Amino acid sequence: HCRGVTAQVEVPAWNGPNAAEAVRRLLAPAAPGAVVVGAIPFDTAEPAHLYVPAEFGWAEGTRARPAQAPPSSAAVRIPDGDSPGYRAAVAGAVRRIRAGELDKVVLARQLHVAADLPFDVDRLYSRLAADNPSAYTFRLDLPAAPDETPATLLGASPELVLGSEDGRVRSHPLAGSAPRRSDPAEDETVGAALLASAKDRDEHAHVVDDVGRVFRSYADHVAVPDSPALVRTPVIWHLGTMITGVLRQGLSPLELAYALHPTPAVCGWPTQAARAAIAGLEAMDRGFYAGLIGWTDAAGNGEWALTLRCGIVRDTVATLFAGAGIVAGSVPEAEHTETAVKFETFLNSLGVPQTGLADGDADQARVPA
Repeated sequence: HCRGVTAQVEVPAWNGPNAAEAVRRLLAPAAPGAVVVGAIPFDTAEPAHLYVPAEFGWAEGTRARPAQAPPSSAAVRIPDGDSPGYRAAVAGAVRRIRAGELDKVVLARQLHVAADLPFDVDRLYSRLAADNPSAYTFRLDLPAAPDETPATLLGASPELVLGSEDGRVRSHPLAGSAPRRSDPAEDETVGAALLASAKDRDEHAHVVDDVGRVFRSYADHVAVPDSPALVRTPVIWHLGTMITGVLRQGLSPLELAYALHPTPAVCGWPTQAARAAIAGLEAMDRGFYAGLIGWTDAAGNGEWALTLRCGIVRDTVATLFAGAGIVAGSVPEAEHTETAVKFETFLNSLGVPQTGLADGDADQARVPA
């Protein structure tokens, strides 16, 4: 946990070497244990929000889920659960892929949740942490103009882009997914089918190959397992592969994080063609969504997770984000359903029941406000 801002990371142009040098200069004279925390946007050329907090400390994560007390709840509306525009974007991406312009692109959409009263950010963060004990749960107050309502980025990411400890680095990319089932036997069958799926394993291999390639440029003793493993979250199965190495002397983990980002897991492949497709097909500015969020210290220890399963809360409105990997065989309706499932991580912590968002049903519920 951290509070306040002692110093902001500022650079003339945002890239890995510049950010790493700016962080080094800030932390060199700082007290032992000082860290830089914050977020890096999807577009790494855009300004990051990185700073040295005035107060910083470690604490045990909470597993207690705050009660949803009726006196502090408010009615909410989800007016845009269905997204014809997203289906059209997926269809457009499939046409580009079949025309040979690219192999894969990750397309995202937004979901707006409007409440009658301001959301209780403290309670929402605690519920996200308790509901997703294996995730990288985060909360970050975003910079705001003097006349702008403050906003907070919150989420529970399943994916570690880079962890660093005493020179050892690791990345756990995820790609390929399937919705969980409430029946245990059905759920295990779904997981086994995902692990055996040629389409999903091929999608996953693109990500692993790219992360392994970047690791070999920055680290020695790189280990890349031959096969993925199943990773479970409360709402979705993923294929995941843990990649490890030893960072070369004189290099900063933050440089490696910038070099890795964005991976094909949130962008696509080839990268430049996927970026162009995202710019042409997505009807939003990703900002910090699908970026990196985390911390680093003067010794290079730190963790940077993908900013996924997240939303931005501003007063009475929460804007949620979710995406899906599009390949030649993708079906627009199925990809729309996948994003709806991914929204559930945040919606569950808001207290919104699962009521057919994938089918376009608007929902009203009582949530903590």
